[in-house]
Amino acid sequence: MQRFSIVLLAVLLAAGCAGTKNSKDGTAKPAPKEKFKSATPPKPAKAQPNPGPVIEPVSAFSGKVALVNAPLRYIVVEGTIGRLPPVDQKLNVYRDGQRVGEAVVSGQSRGANFAADITLGDARAGDTVRSD
Repeated sequence: MQRFSIVLLAVLLAAGCAGTKNSKDGTAKPAPKEKFKSATPPKPAKAQPNPGPVIEPVSAFSGKVALVNAPLRYIVVEGTIGRLPPVDQKLNVYRDGQRVGEAVVSGQSRGANFAADITLGDARAGDTVRSD
């Protein structure tokens, strides 16, 4: 351990002596400062606030067909209280996972139920209605 300390001290002294140069008058001048390049990129002058991810609420709607009026081509959909889709939104009608029709929300609603006009395909009671 003592030998290691002596070797370390000798290396440090040699490095310190190598940094000075003698001028013509015999006085020592300090070694010029070297600029070291770091491996990490420099930080920007002003720290910009890092905006987090944009979180948007899911506006998807899901409900079940409660009533079908085939001659007048409208359905009554049972949805969720307080969460009705906007008027004129297109909804897809699914039966057993397959898309079988399309409906457009009309202005009539009561509680969690609302009416929609069938625009494409057909619908039966118990089908699932979703806004995709």
